[in-house]
Amino acid sequence: MIPINVNNKQHQVSRETNVLQLVQTLNLTTPAIAIAINNAVVPKTIWSATFLQPNDNVLLIQPAQGG
Repeated sequence: MIPINVNNKQHQVSRETNVLQLVQTLNLTTPAIAIAINNAVVPKTIWSATFLQPNDNVLLIQPAQGG
């Protein structure tokens, strides 16, 4: 297990976890979610090929209504 920070909350994930698996583990179903790791946006097309590293800072951004 490795420690990561998701939206300022500590989580433990297995060493071989990719971004897509993290989204599934956190039960995020919003199709328009955006993810940044260590301040770099990760395109949805490479979520399954982007593996989390110890102490990564993950920012999950979900759309909000308003105007």
